[in-house]
Order: sequence, then structure tokens, then C-alpha cells
Amino acid sequence: MFAYARADEMSADDKLRVVYSHQFSLTREGLPLTTIGIAEGRDRVEVAASGGLRVLPDGDGGAEFRGGNHFVVRVEHATPAKMNYHVVVATHAPTDSVAIAADLERWRERKFQPRSLELGALFALRGRVIDNRKVAVSVLSAATAELAAARARKVAEQYSLETSIEPELVERPHGQVVARGDSGAEIRNDSILWFAPADAAATIEVKDVDKEGGGKETRRYFGEVYVTLDRHGKLAVVNAVPEDKLLAGLVPAEMNASAPLEALKAQAVAARNELLAKIGTRHQGDPYRLCSKQHCQVYAGAGHEDARATAAVAATRGELLLRDAGGLIDAVYFSSCGGHTENNEKVWGGTPDPSLRGHFDDELSDEVQRPSLEGRLQEKQSASFCARPHGSENSFRWSVTLDLPAIANRLGVGRLKSIEVLERGVSGRAVKLRLVGDSAQKEVAGELNIRKALGGLKSSLFLLTTARDASGHFTLLRVDGAGHGHGVGMCQWGAIGMAGAGKKYDEILRHYYLHSHLEKFY
Repeated sequence: MFAYARADEMSADDKLRVVYSHQFSLTREGLPLTTIGIAEGRDRVEVAASGGLRVLPDGDGGAEFRGGNHFVVRVEHATPAKMNYHVVVATHAPTDSVAIAADLERWRERKFQPRSLELGALFALRGRVIDNRKVAVSVLSAATAELAAARARKVAEQYSLETSIEPELVERPHGQVVARGDSGAEIRNDSILWFAPADAAATIEVKDVDKEGGGKETRRYFGEVYVTLDRHGKLAVVNAVPEDKLLAGLVPAEMNASAPLEALKAQAVAARNELLAKIGTRHQGDPYRLCSKQHCQVYAGAGHEDARATAAVAATRGELLLRDAGGLIDAVYFSSCGGHTENNEKVWGGTPDPSLRGHFDDELSDEVQRPSLEGRLQEKQSASFCARPHGSENSFRWSVTLDLPAIANRLGVGRLKSIEVLERGVSGRAVKLRLVGDSAQKEVAGELNIRKALGGLKSSLFLLTTARDASGHFTLLRVDGAGHGHGVGMCQWGAIGMAGAGKKYDEILRHYYLHSHLEKFY
């Protein structure tokens, strides 16, 4: 639920509870204020601002200290959080009580003790309610993520299904967060300290932030930064940033800012939807709502904005994509569909979403005779939108030869004798695979798991060509594939292709998210 509360109206414990909750406030301009985790697992954090820093032990409205441009933050007497990690085997809409009950009964018959967990959140924007909740079915739990992961793998292998882990915070971490400034001044607070630039328009620097591809760098952030404790009792750094500033840095990180403006607008709306749709479904038990990595959406802070991307964010301010039947769409996106998108349940399991149906990425009539999967992967020219932009070629079609000994060793099946696709989605993406070796066989379920098992393929939309030696073992495995990414929702290269063909951003969004429409909420 969106809420606006002055910091001085809340106790210190209330403020910590909000940090871990699914609530978030609105800025005075009426924009959602989102918390993004930018670093964790740290023993030491350095923050700075050229015009000086305000240190706020209890956030806005509470006590304030001004004492220099640079602070080093450490933690003392830290104790980690107490967590419970649930093994999830299915998710459903909260209204689908029949499916939830059937799943619970099915797992009871398998001698488990299943329970249901509510994920997501209920939002109120300008008096309008958006229900983004889901119900997960959990069959096991563990006190550590490692043990839960091992149990999840066992369940996935035994029942040939996709599993996930949902953490639950049982008790928050505790410790003294201590900040020491250049002047020698020291500020202490229980579990959290907030930092804001003295000049509200300035940015805060955080040193040694991990880069997505490796290495570290100093990054700048709009808004405020708070330093608190992660679940392991180490320091976590979080940026509390208004939505417009966040999207201005996020959109060009997700789509090249040289893309046509209508494609950037579509990306801005999809990214805004993703921000809200993921609240309460990611990072349960963490002191932030989203992370800054690909797991949520890539965000590298201030200084990465582009005028064209910022214009796209401004032009679509407050616009959200809703299902025609009601409800916020989880507007997932990816690089290239290779000519055909995929149904959400074939990639992640759960309930089929009528807005996330796989379909051909073109304008051809449904009456047109389509080539087979093999024919599609061999075609030299395509009417697909994602085949049109310059630079899309290596994502649209690709081929690799796999390292068979490495694959067999990783899966523990001995020398490979056969690989068979057991199930494909509507697009042709492999969603279940069987690998047989001379010492064992293994089934791999799930689009991403298959890509990882075969050495990190761009997508699971592929065909296999094999060669064998005299003993019947593989000597060669060639993969001819299409697309890049999971294939559900908006194809980014396709959006660029559609914009290049003169389509407006609302047309692009309706093409990739079926039975949907735009509404302006703020």
C-alpha cells in the first residue's frame, strides 16, 4: 500500500519496519519512492558528497547532523537475521482457490506438509487499488539458503518441475551502525543511518560498488542513501530514489538510448510496470524492495542518463500497463524472441497469464501457412520485427558447437549417448530435456536450467545436430538457435523494429502484452 508519513511521526522501530515492508512513500511531486539495493556484504562503506552530507539517524524529519563531505561507515556488535527459506513448487493468482487447493492436496498425497505463502503487494495509487498478489505453494523449508537449494534441487529432479526459493524474515539483524566523518565526528544508530546531500539537487557518491560484469567503481546516486544491515549482519547500501530519476538511469541500461523514441517509451512503461509488479515478490527479508542487478533491473545510478531516454520517461509519466480484465501486468522483457515469443508458464511455471501468450513477432495473418521450427531456424529472411533492426543479426539467429565432455562432467552422467528434447513451448523453446550417459541419465526442466546445462546458451529455442563415434557416443553436438533471453513479454529488438516501421509505443506494448491497455495513474 502506498503511504506518506512524516519521519517524525514514526518511532525508530517503525522506520526500520518500513524499510523491510512492502510499503513505500510518495515524493511531494507524487512519484513513487523506490528503494534499490546497491551493495551488501560489506564491512566498510564510504559515502561522500562534494557539497556536504546530512546524516539522518532516523530519516527525514528526525535528528540531523551536518559534518563534512565524507563518511566511513562500519558496524559493531552485529548479529545476523533469522531466516526461513521456503521451497516453492507453484504459484497461482489469489483468486484461483481451486488450483491452490488442488496443489496443496497433491503434495499432501506425496507425504509433504505444504503451505501457501502470499507474495506481492496491494497498491493504492490516487485512490485506485492495484492487486499484485500471488499465492505460492511451499512444500519444504530450511534455515539456510544452501540447505533449501539442495532440497529444491531434489524435489525438482524427483518430480521433474521448476522450483524456486522464497525467503522469509523471522527476526531482523541487529547492530550499531557507526559513521565517522573527516572531522572526526562520530554518529551511531541502531541498525541504520540515512545520508542525504546538503544540496537536494546534488548526488551522493558510494565507493567500490560491484559492477555487473566484475570489478568495482565509484557510483553516484540521486535521492538519499541509507546504510543498514543485510541478513548476514554485514553492511548493505540502499538508494531511496524517486521513480523518474530511477527510470532515467534504468531505461538506457536496458535499451540502447539510440533506439527510436517510441521503442524507448515502450521500454519506459515496461520498466515502470516491472518496478511495481516486483514489489513484494523479490528480496523478501532484505532491507530494500529491488536490487540493481539483472535479477530485478539493471541500475548503475546517476550519470548514466541520456536525454532521449529521459524524454521517454517524462513522456510516459505515471502510465501503467493493465490487463483488459484488470490487474497490473508483470511486463517482463528480454533481448530477442527469434521470431516467436513464449507462454509465461512454459518458462517459469505457475498460472498462465492471458497477457503473456507466445505468438509470432510479425504482422502476418494467422491464416498464413507457417514453416516448421526447422524451416524457421533456417530461413534467410524473415518478416519478424526483431529481424529488421541493424545489429540484431547475432541475436536473431546463432549457432554454436558444444563442449560435450564439460557438459557431461557438469551433469555427472558419464560420456553422453543421447540428448532428447522431451517438451517444447508454443514458440519451440525446449522446456524439458533428457540427457543419457553411459553411467546415468538426467532430466532438466525449465528454460533457464536447460540453457545453463548446455553451457550458457542464448536461448532454449534451438535444434540439435549430433555426430557419433563407433561406440555410439557423441563426438559433436551443434546447436542452431534463435533469440536471446527467456522469450516472455516484450522483445526489445522487436520493439525497435516496430518503432522503425512507424508503430507507436502503445501499439508496441499491445503487440507484446496481449489484451492490455495503458492508464495514467499519476
